[in-house]
Amino acid sequence: MFFGSLDGQPWMPVRRWRPQEEGVDRDMAAVLGAAGSLTRFLERHYGMRLEVRLHDQFVDAIRPDEAELLGCVAGETGLRRRVSLLHRGSVMFDAESVLPLSELPAQLMAELEEGKKPLGNLLLDRGLSLSRSDLSVVRLQTSDAYNARWARRSVLKSPSGTRALVVEVFHPEIWRRISASGRRYAR
Repeated sequence: MFFGSLDGQPWMPVRRWRPQEEGVDRDMAAVLGAAGSLTRFLERHYGMRLEVRLHDQFVDAIRPDEAELLGCVAGETGLRRRVSLLHRGSVMFDAESVLPLSELPAQLMAELEEGKKPLGNLLLDRGLSLSRSDLSVVRLQTSDAYNARWARRSVLKSPSGTRALVVEVFHPEIWRRISASGRRYAR
C-alpha cells in the first residue's frame, strides 16, 4: 500500500461508527461518511476544487485482503493507482485504488492513465451511477507520518461492473480548510 499495510487497522463500518464518541465534529463526520463521490461532495459543500497529482499507476496482483472486499480472487491482476488530491497547492488527502483489470473498460483505463481526474469523477462523467459499499473509517495507528490521521476505505461499484477498492488518508490541512470555509456552501 501507498500508506503501508492497513489491513491490521481496526476499521469500523460507518453504520456502527459513533463520531461524537471519537470527538469528531459534524463536518468531519460528513466527509468521512460521504457515500458518493468525495471530490464532488467537497466541492459542493465546502467549495474545494481538487486537482489530482498522480504518483504511480501500475498492474499488480490483488492481495488477499483486497480480493475479499472486491469479491475477486487473490492474485488476480489489478490496476493500482496512487494519487494525492490537492486544493490550492496543498494536499488534502492521499488515495490508493485497486481495480480488477478483468472488468476495466479500455476507455476508462486510458482516462486513468492520463491522471487528471479522481476515479469517482471519471465514473460519474461516463454517465455511470456509483454505489459505495463496505465504507469503513479508522484513526490510523502506524509508526509513520500517517499515524493518528483519519482514513476511510470502501468499494466503488458501477452498473457496468467496474469495481474499485479505494483507501483515502486525510491530511490535517483538510480539516483546517473545512473549518475555515465557514459553512458558506449548501448542505
